[in-house]
Amino acid sequence: MRMPDREPTLTAAARAAREARQAQALRDNLRRRKQQARARETEQDLPAMPRRPTVLYISQLGGDGTYDPDIFCRLAGGDDDTVWMRLCLQSLGLAERINYIGVRVHRDEPLPDMAGVDAVILGGSINSVHDGHEWQARTREFLEAWRATGKPYFGICGGHQMAAMLLGGHVIVSPQGLTAGSYPVERTEAGRNHFLFDGFAPDAAFHWSHYDRVETAPPGAVVLATRPGDPNSALDHGGNWYSVQCHPEATVDLFATVYAGRDPAKLANYRPLPFTERMLLNFLTGTGVLAREAVAA
Repeated sequence: MRMPDREPTLTAAARAAREARQAQALRDNLRRRKQQARARETEQDLPAMPRRPTVLYISQLGGDGTYDPDIFCRLAGGDDDTVWMRLCLQSLGLAERINYIGVRVHRDEPLPDMAGVDAVILGGSINSVHDGHEWQARTREFLEAWRATGKPYFGICGGHQMAAMLLGGHVIVSPQGLTAGSYPVERTEAGRNHFLFDGFAPDAAFHWSHYDRVETAPPGAVVLATRPGDPNSALDHGGNWYSVQCHPEATVDLFATVYAGRDPAKLANYRPLPFTERMLLNFLTGTGVLAREAVAA
């Protein structure tokens, strides 16, 4: 049977060296604990970093067969307007201030859990709100639930019309036919002081491209702007919901691309308009999704 090893007998010098190493290890451990405690105290003293709000852009550009995707081949992202919106928000200096989610609902991409979303923007569509596509029904169901949250919504063109219909308004084919061009709006008394138009000249123009119009605003909605042939160009629906028939997010390049092959005569109706995308920033700051001070910084 093997006998257990005995601890070797240490000389006085060896014992002293071992005790010195143990004492140093204790001192090092105590120093680390003090450093960790000071670091925790410092972290508690620092102001908490604000959470970046999440902005959801819902694309409903058009169902299969509605348009030729090659029309948009020269644009960044092609016919993916979630890319257009991301670049628009980036141009406003928001790339590092928000979490951006883009969903192409017309391509059957799933809508996210709205619990983690702070604001919704619904884009325009080549389809009419009356076309009855399955993805349009899913979008309406999502918006009905979103309305109940009280969180901000901004509708653009087709998103303007869908919000109006959802809330009890009436959308018709415009008797004037296609509206295509860069035109000013006439603000109502409510619109002249509304935050959506902050920073815009009284005669500011916007890009337009639509066949349908909101004929009757929903009950309780406040008309912010009108123009000839479009009596409800901008609406404050209450409950943090806003919508416009124009395209503040778009550039003249988009419409030049669309109409170059489709209807070249319409190109003369468009002109460059600087910084109309400011309206998106106004929406986010006016509803408190972003603090004005943070954006200015």
